Amino acid sequence: MSPTTDGGGGIRAVSRAWQVLRAFTPERMSLTLSDLVRETGLPRTTVLRLVETLAGEGLVESGADGRVRVGTSLIAFAAFAETAWTVPPASLARMRALAAETGETVSLYVREGTRRVVVGQAPSPNTLRHVVEPGDVLTMSAGSAAYVLLSLEPPEERDRLVERIVAESAGDAEAIRAGTRTAVERGWCVTHGEREPGNSGLAVPVPFPAGAAPARPPVLAVGGPTVRFTDDKIPGFVHAVRRCAEDIARTGLPPALY
Repeated sequence: MSPTTDGGGGIRAVSRAWQVLRAFTPERMSLTLSDLVRETGLPRTTVLRLVETLAGEGLVESGADGRVRVGTSLIAFAAFAETAWTVPPASLARMRALAAETGETVSLYVREGTRRVVVGQAPSPNTLRHVVEPGDVLTMSAGSAAYVLLSLEPPEERDRLVERIVAESAGDAEAIRAGTRTAVERGWCVTHGEREPGNSGLAVPVPFPAGAAPARPPVLAVGGPTVRFTDDKIPGFVHAVRRCAEDIARTGLPPALY
């Protein structure tokens, strides 16, 4: 492996710079160099060089107090990302209506490599609820949305994906394949306590006519406490989520998916 590349063929310096940027959160917008070393697991000299490079591009700023802060160049990136990934108002309104109808949190997911990403969300009106936020990255090794996303892939690609998911997350290959088979056969999937004990999820694909599908097919899911996902409620949930998914296919998705 080249010293300038990572194991997947990418450029290692870019991946490491991204590690530094991801160390910052809304709760931690100012970090010391030691904080960054601890959070990234990279050598101190490497972190120092990365901070200097990122500061030169305005992505971070080094203060006189020795702390590193997010830089002004991120403002333009944030504005662009919001435009690219915002769910259209009509679709978001429909997701909120589904949350009110089912009483559960509604999430729109797409696959990003061996992970799934929340690109849209409408919270449950209940105090006890499933909590995810747009931008959250979740595993593909468990959960109804993961299995439905896998079911949308061609069979040969699906098998390769499962192998990569297991290699990266130590998931159970047979369980993933079984959940995916269920999603293929039914056209939807429900799981209980797979990603988190006491939490259930039900997911369906967002349907598109041939030739009109986005570059990355999304799935729509509802999630909440398992005590509310009783057998008598599941058929109603499937019907409601499918109707919402059909409506979203008409009202639109975030522009970045097209």
